[in-house]
Amino acid sequence: MKWLIRITSIVIPVLGWAVFVFLASLEGLWLEPIASDNDGFDRYVASRLENNFPGSAAVALIKDGKIEFQQFKTAKLASNDDDIVDENTVFPLASLSKLITAIAIHKLASDGYFSLDDPIEKYLSTWRLPETGFDNKQVTIAMLLSHTSGLTDGLGFGDYGREEALPTTQESLLAPRASKENKVIEVGVQPGTEFLYSGGGYLILELLVEEITNQPFELWVKANVLDPAGMVGSSYGYLGAIENNSGSITTDGARAEVFQYASSAATALNANIIDLASLIAYLQQSMTDVSPLTQPTAEMMGAYIWGQGSMLYAPLEGSVYIFGHDGSNSPAINTTLRINPETGEAFIALVTGHQSLASELGFEWTLMQSGKPDFVYFNRAIASGMKPMAIGILIWLLLVSWFFVVRKKQR
Repeated sequence: MKWLIRITSIVIPVLGWAVFVFLASLEGLWLEPIASDNDGFDRYVASRLENNFPGSAAVALIKDGKIEFQQFKTAKLASNDDDIVDENTVFPLASLSKLITAIAIHKLASDGYFSLDDPIEKYLSTWRLPETGFDNKQVTIAMLLSHTSGLTDGLGFGDYGREEALPTTQESLLAPRASKENKVIEVGVQPGTEFLYSGGGYLILELLVEEITNQPFELWVKANVLDPAGMVGSSYGYLGAIENNSGSITTDGARAEVFQYASSAATALNANIIDLASLIAYLQQSMTDVSPLTQPTAEMMGAYIWGQGSMLYAPLEGSVYIFGHDGSNSPAINTTLRINPETGEAFIALVTGHQSLASELGFEWTLMQSGKPDFVYFNRAIASGMKPMAIGILIWLLLVSWFFVVRKKQR
């Protein structure tokens, strides 16, 4: 019995310390920002773009909708001046496209076309969710925006070559071309109970826009979101047909094929940093209209990570979050747009030639702004606690050992 008490007295503090370190890791206690101000962060970005990165990039720091700093990197394979990356160079946004889709959905809702809490099937006539044993009528528009609808497709949209004909929205819903293995867009988990990232959910929202407006998704969004936001250089469709485009670069620095994508809503928008700076200004000026974007909806490990259409990277004071969206596509496309509504500052990074550089830079910017790690790299936050956890446990074991040695000598 004495040994059980001794073991318990040793183990419980160790477990308590481990839990504290873990929770403190998620709060960023063990992380140190790479810079304390924008000048330092700008220098950090410059070093990342110049060292061991063969691709192209456009990066900007924004203040009150205006570009404060911007940096560009042109891939080493650039053969002429037309390939030089500048503020007008158009990059593929990948899943950052979903943020624009969410803004479009909120605009339709605010204009009275539907309520976000309405069942999606109420408005669809050319395609229906497959029967799976779950009640499809419980799937709401808000759930599709926040990836909590119970859809289990986990869909990353596959590539289409330049000469391939793209399927209609309905055809893609019936048989989506996925980036990995075959996918089915259907409800596989009780709606509203779990966060499951779903590209298929945004394909359904694309169909919703088309059925509600009786227009192609791309045309309606251009007239009602892109143009009002001043995104005159942005468009859906084939990147390779756009003048001054970034192209597609592999992680080895080789030129890669530029693809098409079957879902405009989920992944097919192209834009430059000037347009995204205009989008940020538009959002900051109309937050009363799009504030549901940041309404906490989906959780991971007890922390809110998603609103109704935007990623919630890190909490600030009150119920305010650094928000925006990241995106990635093959072979090495990565993007991020992040806004701090408290300071009016924002960060944009558009990259081809690296699978995670934009998100990594976004992580460091978020940490500098909030002192907290974003959920995209919770693993980095958790890893930062391994050393203090080990040191704390070691110190405790040394103290326990010393205590028992002293007691034994006293006997």
